[in-house]
Amino acid sequence: MSPRRAGARALSGALLLGAASALADPPRGTLPPAPWTSVDPFPLPGAGVTAPLRLPDGRLAVFTRAPSTLALLDEASGTVRSSAVEEPPSDRVAPRCDARGRLVILGAGGTLFRLGLDGRVRVAAQLQGELLGVIERPDGSEVAAVSSHQRVDFVTLRADGSVASVRSLSASPMTTPATLGGGRVAVGVPRGLAVFEPAGTVRLVPSVEGLRHLVSVDRGALAVTATAVFPVDADGVIAPPRPLPSPTRWWSSSEGADALAWVDGPPPAVLRVDRTGAWVRIDAPPFAESAVLDESGAMLLASRLGRLVALDPDGRERWVVDLRRAIVPRVILGERGEAWVTAVDGNLLRLSSRSPSSQEAPRANR
Repeated sequence: MSPRRAGARALSGALLLGAASALADPPRGTLPPAPWTSVDPFPLPGAGVTAPLRLPDGRLAVFTRAPSTLALLDEASGTVRSSAVEEPPSDRVAPRCDARGRLVILGAGGTLFRLGLDGRVRVAAQLQGELLGVIERPDGSEVAAVSSHQRVDFVTLRADGSVASVRSLSASPMTTPATLGGGRVAVGVPRGLAVFEPAGTVRLVPSVEGLRHLVSVDRGALAVTATAVFPVDADGVIAPPRPLPSPTRWWSSSEGADALAWVDGPPPAVLRVDRTGAWVRIDAPPFAESAVLDESGAMLLASRLGRLVALDPDGRERWVVDLRRAIVPRVILGERGEAWVTAVDGNLLRLSSRSPSSQEAPRANR
């Protein structure tokens, strides 16, 4: 697998709460010049599927909720192996893989579980409130931001996933957490930004009125209101604003050069926003619910009804594919032009440009 990281993580507005729980963007892939022509289904052991997750060894992991299982697909052999898990993952925070290769999920009861690839619990950290997101710091530790009784808790997690300390600020959190410079973690609150320092202290930095989102991008952060985006420096200080063309519906954080935001228009569009707040508008179809960038800067838009649109880096439409089935709208791009997505009917789908079968060929348009 390539060690390079993608420019943006796709997520819909309903999943915005889990944006900061993704500690790193997935490995970059490549969108093919022509539309995918074949769909290979791999049956999963249950319903209520999550989006696929690429593991460090190249396998793909998918959780099901009915029954509660972890399914692992070996692409080379085409085999799916499943294990029962103690508790299904919450819809609010996407599963991820930590630095030790363990799967991290938020259980429905608010516990942060770290699982082995056999589905067994290795560490369970009970969080006293609603998880807003998890941030990885340069020293390998993690900070979970938790909303608890009109305060924000910064929970430091050791490398093994257990709780090391909890520091709090009496203010209701308004955003997911974002990474600032020097290992600092920030959360938007009514009077500004709650900034958690590596030394373990929490301070309040005055911010802007009407804060809606706090977005990580390119090792920096952006504060977003209904009308403007504000770059945030390493200490949490807000820079002058960049006006937005219209209010944004959702944002995706990124370790790469650009974050992505959706605006309803008219006309509807995706904004590519850099860490200075400068943005480029790309017209997009109104049905788009997620977006992901490939290595070249091309973009794939997806809807829950299985419609996929590829756009060139300059925003021109490259092709359209209709899978004609409902999906979890987060697509994982492969390094050889293929892609992976889970279908609501309980299948993991491989999209490729091999000779199509009569039953599984998607409907494609140039």
